Amino acid sequence: MIEMNRFLVLMVLASWPASAWAQGEPVSSGTITLNQVLDLAERASPEILAARKKWDAAAQRVRQAATPDKPRLDIERMYAPSGMNPVTSPDEKSVAVTQDIPFPSTLYLRRGVAAKDAAMAEQSYRAKLREVVARARSTYAMLYLAHRSLEIFKENIDLMRRFAKVAESKYASGHAPQSDALKAQVELTKMLNMNVILNQDKESGQAMLNALLGRDAREPLGTPAEPALQALAESPEELESAALSGRPELREAQLGAERGAKSLALARSEFLPDFMLQVRRRTDPMRGTTRDAIVGLSLPLWFWKPAAMVAEAKAEKEMSEAELAAMRLMTLSELRSALVRAQTSQRLAETYRTSVLPQGEAALKVAEAGYQAEKTSFLDLLDAQRSLLNFRLEYYQYVTEHQVRVAELERAVGRRLTP
Repeated sequence: MIEMNRFLVLMVLASWPASAWAQGEPVSSGTITLNQVLDLAERASPEILAARKKWDAAAQRVRQAATPDKPRLDIERMYAPSGMNPVTSPDEKSVAVTQDIPFPSTLYLRRGVAAKDAAMAEQSYRAKLREVVARARSTYAMLYLAHRSLEIFKENIDLMRRFAKVAESKYASGHAPQSDALKAQVELTKMLNMNVILNQDKESGQAMLNALLGRDAREPLGTPAEPALQALAESPEELESAALSGRPELREAQLGAERGAKSLALARSEFLPDFMLQVRRRTDPMRGTTRDAIVGLSLPLWFWKPAAMVAEAKAEKEMSEAELAAMRLMTLSELRSALVRAQTSQRLAETYRTSVLPQGEAALKVAEAGYQAEKTSFLDLLDAQRSLLNFRLEYYQYVTEHQVRVAELERAVGRRLTP
């Protein structure tokens, strides 16, 4: 009984849908990391699953293409006397088996074309995998930016409320004009409005990331941890070499050009005859039981049809070769652009973290102390506060930009990059 229960539990677990496992992943609460999200996207994305099944389907067409059509069985009952049932009372009976067989090279070429189609479907699957992972990285970074922006605005709202109280207190004591308190309230209202917009961005980002992870859009997500600023270990030359040899879209285009060559050879085989083989067993009252064998050949008499097929295949082959050349150029262009932007955003983020942010924080402290000591105006204090707010937002924007560009690099190279 215990063994039966174990068997039932295992069967239920094996048949449980991937989406259910995705919902149970530890990304619904707490702090989530970028690697968690990327790993889950690879396992649970329905887009990746659909591409995988398309590849599986294409692989099953290879054997079909190399196999002739099924044979035909003909049963004849002939020359039944008038008024008699031709099925039960014929004078002559025959049973024939007929098999249509394409020219041998035709079957070989059909199999070759189908094999290239399957290989292209595999690369299409791998391209979809890299696309979804890149989108997951970018969406994670945007969601992280929304979370951090909300935290920054919350801190600045609290800070602005404190400034407003200071301005109101100084106005009440006659040490500052009423305009200082009004300016503080206007600035506070603007921040509260921006807080609403950022909440919308966060909800939108969560829905998009949930979709990539195979989860319902309303499922909760944890707080994204800060992604690392990734110093690329490989040189630009190494990345270019990796992209030209490993990008799935480029390999798919290469296979497409090879498929075009095989399709052209297959079109030329239309000038060759196909065969028909037939074996027949016949019984009649005069000759008794006899056997017949028939060999038939198709005649490519209407030669303009295969000629047009050859012209079509040749044009498609040249198109595939042009697409391959275009994809090669596009890959190098996208790689170079993403690499420069990734390096630039990394340097800017490091500069903000080590220099700009500490200077902005120091400037705000000086402005606040000066305003309380009545040595600087409230406008100077607001300007220092706005500058620090913008500096902090720009820092996290550069961190996000870096992740977006790394995602583009990974898609161009066709694999994850290691720091």
